[in-house]
Amino acid sequence: MKVLLTAVLTVAALSSGSVVKAPGDTFELLILHNNDMHARFEQTSQLSGTCTTADREAGKCYGGFPRVAHVVKEARRAAHSGEGPPVLYLNAGDTYTGTAWFTIYKWKIAAEFVNALQPDAVSLGNHEFDEAVDGVVPFIRNLSAPVLAANLILDKVPELKNEPNLYKSIVIVKDHVKIGIIGYLTPKTKDLAPRNDVEYEDEIPAIRREVKKMKEQNVNILIALGHSGFVTDLEIARQVEDLDLVIGGHSNTFLWNADSTSEKPEVPEGPYPTEVKQADGRIVRVVQAYAYTKYMGKLDLVFDAAGEITKCEGTPILLDQEIPRDPELLATVNKYRKDMDRINNEAVGTSLVYLNETGCRLRECNLGNLIADAMLNYTREKYHEQYPDVNIAIVQGGRIRTSIYHEGTPFTLTRGDWINVLPFSDTLAIVTMNGTILKQSLEHSVSTWRTVDSTGQFQQVSGMEIIYDLARPVGSRVVEAKAVCSNCGFYKLQDIKEDYEYKMMMPTFLADGGDGYHMFIELPRKTLSYNELDSVLNYLMKYSPVDTQVDGRIKVLNEDSVTETEIKSEGHRSQPNAAATKYNNWYYVVITLFLCKYSFE
Repeated sequence: MKVLLTAVLTVAALSSGSVVKAPGDTFELLILHNNDMHARFEQTSQLSGTCTTADREAGKCYGGFPRVAHVVKEARRAAHSGEGPPVLYLNAGDTYTGTAWFTIYKWKIAAEFVNALQPDAVSLGNHEFDEAVDGVVPFIRNLSAPVLAANLILDKVPELKNEPNLYKSIVIVKDHVKIGIIGYLTPKTKDLAPRNDVEYEDEIPAIRREVKKMKEQNVNILIALGHSGFVTDLEIARQVEDLDLVIGGHSNTFLWNADSTSEKPEVPEGPYPTEVKQADGRIVRVVQAYAYTKYMGKLDLVFDAAGEITKCEGTPILLDQEIPRDPELLATVNKYRKDMDRINNEAVGTSLVYLNETGCRLRECNLGNLIADAMLNYTREKYHEQYPDVNIAIVQGGRIRTSIYHEGTPFTLTRGDWINVLPFSDTLAIVTMNGTILKQSLEHSVSTWRTVDSTGQFQQVSGMEIIYDLARPVGSRVVEAKAVCSNCGFYKLQDIKEDYEYKMMMPTFLADGGDGYHMFIELPRKTLSYNELDSVLNYLMKYSPVDTQVDGRIKVLNEDSVTETEIKSEGHRSQPNAAATKYNNWYYVVITLFLCKYSFE
């Protein structure tokens, strides 16, 4: 049986002879990193959907693996020629799920494209488990790079426990210097993925153990690479001694050295890098690079002989159309293009309005309204005789993956657009419950409400009206809730009654207790043969052009009352770059007091 031990990987082209530099030497390192690439193998629109001809002509296409490959190859070419420092390229998880490319080709295309980028290490993301354990094992096995996760408990999952390419940590040698990299994955994957037997340890003790092992091996440059969200990344940086850097993912956090950017929809949530002061005054840097291949994280570092950072500066690279695409990987994209173009270019409807995913985890959004309404509409149309009393539909905000907008009014909606929005393959279920359970689910919808690292369980609804008050304690935030009951004999919104019966449509993922909805697991259900995507495509065929608005079915009061904390660090930014000087050697990151590791889908 394989024991997950620290592995030593040597990059032959950049290391030979002794692995310890002479005393007094400094060590320069360029770190490039991505997270949450979500199957954006091809370039995307500004909102990370399908890049249309109109988008290309407007200069509004971004990212894609060929652009990532160009940046990585150019940096490595410079390092090899001596014109630039050694390069460490890292992937912080969630390569899976998000486009038709993955929907069709699954782990095989993910492994092919990640291997083409030749990362030095890859952490697992929660979406790597979207196809259950059987869907992630071949991905790990077929990657040329080591896959990292220190906090998995795999006693009941021998296929992962015995997988030779899955490590807790590794040591890489660059320019004769040892660099330790430790992986981690959010324990909330237990709620975010289809049910499986993988268990999770808290990230911090698991990372501490690996740090201790590496320090005993005289590894003094230590990086945590993982997928738990920005709030947890900050806690890791604050609590794990001897770490130098945390490279994270999961929350799609956009860090930027200015108050704003002309790009949309991203909004800066803090400086890049964000600095966290440990109890002894030591500074640990934390970075993420948004998502969907739109940016490449870039850090220029200088270490002293003891492995301490003496200089740290950088900024994410916007991978717009000014960045060339690597011809070799572009040829691989083109190999699949015929099949993908058929899907991505298939018109399924039109819209008069921007279909906005931003905020769907926090409040009512027009995209959530459209999806929930379409679920009810399709069921009433297709199965009215079988399910005449189904009057409620919900879809969680975390299931809605991206916005849709293209040039022109009305603009065309394609099948590819909607696969990007709704990439999951499970079907819908009709779940029967009483009013008590229904209210419990609504309370859960806002139990972890926060604007930073917002979680995925917020319900978008049809057939209900809800008023939440965030000034009230968790568990009593629903101040008014109306729904259409299933056995009342008429279709009318009325106050939810504890003993009334309600039939609610939802993704099977939620019916199985996903996103923390454990109150649904044992309830009577009927599993359907279709999902939200099928429902939406039918709706668009009937009602295009759509003009879906936010209509007040959900109201969230007192958002500002959710307690926020400023984490400040004074006077510790070493040689800030010009764009960051506005922080005057301090930084802020707004986080809620919910420092438990809540979920993102």
